[in-house]
Amino acid sequence: MVGDWLTLKPEFPNGMGYLADEIHKKGYKAGIWLAPFACQFKAQIAKEHPDWFVKDEKGKKILGGFAWNGFYVLDIEKQEVREYIKRVFDVVFNEWHYDMVKLDFLYAAAIHPRCGKSRGQLMHEAMDFLRECCGDKIILGCGVPLSASFGVVDACRISCDVELSFKDKFYTKITNQEIVSAKMAMNNSIFRRHLNGRIFANDPDVFFLRDGGMKPAEYTWEQKKLLAKINNMFGSVLFVSDDAGEYDEDKAELLIESFKKFEGKVISAEYITDKASGEEFIAIEYKENGENKCLTYNTITGKYTDSVVE
Repeated sequence: MVGDWLTLKPEFPNGMGYLADEIHKKGYKAGIWLAPFACQFKAQIAKEHPDWFVKDEKGKKILGGFAWNGFYVLDIEKQEVREYIKRVFDVVFNEWHYDMVKLDFLYAAAIHPRCGKSRGQLMHEAMDFLRECCGDKIILGCGVPLSASFGVVDACRISCDVELSFKDKFYTKITNQEIVSAKMAMNNSIFRRHLNGRIFANDPDVFFLRDGGMKPAEYTWEQKKLLAKINNMFGSVLFVSDDAGEYDEDKAELLIESFKKFEGKVISAEYITDKASGEEFIAIEYKENGENKCLTYNTITGKYTDSVVE
């Protein structure tokens, strides 16, 4: 359960260290996901340590977000909380032998100003604390205001989550730019490209190639190829959110192609509007293999052209 990081479920009879060691035998680094400042309502530490959480002026626990039906926020301004989180990382790295952590929902550390500190100060201090906990291990930051992660993380999510449907939900336009959306994720990947390789390795979130499964990806084949192309061009951390063992030949071929390092150079990217139809496009000019190319796609439908420019 989120918050009870050191409590193992029966599904891991040999322990977490065994899993990491098996991954190492294959020649890979082992990574694990954590949300160090989040705690589910029913977590054991929430029951045992009700004083560990960020509270408002009336003494009520602050809601950190709606994931897992809602979660509280661990207050690292409290020394006991810091010691608990340090212990979690000590176990992850030194007892379980993991090499990398993906740390999510990090914004929670700064969700409520307190102790005479602004949200900005709290966020920067929280990120410095995480680097202290992790030493020289690899950190992939996620759900964090970008500037607070500068010089702290090795890689960082620079987009919102990608929606399982290419089409935006009805509420997307009336919320914020970090709402779950394929369109917004690609937009963020493209226009935050200047950070990639300079500040950290950009993580544009996942792309999908699957058709079925428990949660089918409602994308056309063209939309799947477009998302994979954008992630490949503008990201350094690439994930596919599928069981690749179920791919047919076409999907397997696209997966391999999408994981190859993009050796081209992006020259420009801009929004353009077709005057006749009013449709919105993003046009990306780039150079690859000595050729000038242009990738232009419709931001609503995902239809695109990718061609050499004479």
